Amino acid sequence: MEATLPTPTFTIRRAAPADAPVLAKHRCEMWLAMNDLLPEGYAAMYEQCVEYFEEAVRDESYLGWLVAIESGEVVAGGGLLLRRIAPYPMANGLTCPSEKQAHILNMFTEVGYRRYGLANLLMKTLLRWCEEQGVGSVTLNASEAGKPLYEKLGFAEVKNFMKWNGKMP
Repeated sequence: MEATLPTPTFTIRRAAPADAPVLAKHRCEMWLAMNDLLPEGYAAMYEQCVEYFEEAVRDESYLGWLVAIESGEVVAGGGLLLRRIAPYPMANGLTCPSEKQAHILNMFTEVGYRRYGLANLLMKTLLRWCEEQGVGSVTLNASEAGKPLYEKLGFAEVKNFMKWNGKMP
């Protein structure tokens, strides 16, 4: 008879500036897993991210939430950037009810803690916060692995998004 391990207990909390190293690790691991970051670029990106998150969490330009197990170890996280946008029509043809827009990013779960519903828990926490704050628009960039969850939560792919390559023609 095979023994089963008990399901860990998870708690969710807001990120603090002292969490910058774990936020940086999650961001680097996410890009590495999507094959957008080369292993030899990891250390430099990690250092830049630690510096960024220390400042951005402190000044609340980045709002993060972390999931921890009983020991306090952080096993998942995600966050958002807030910005003010100009009025625009929504998909239903009516004006967006708020000039606040949130962009969700850094959704990451440590390998050993996947399939516990932590990304779903984080997304619902972020979306609930947005709703409570009167955020009228929420965007994100989705990896192939994340798309099914985001679609289940009501996100739809937008085809008219473009990104500049950073070089003048």
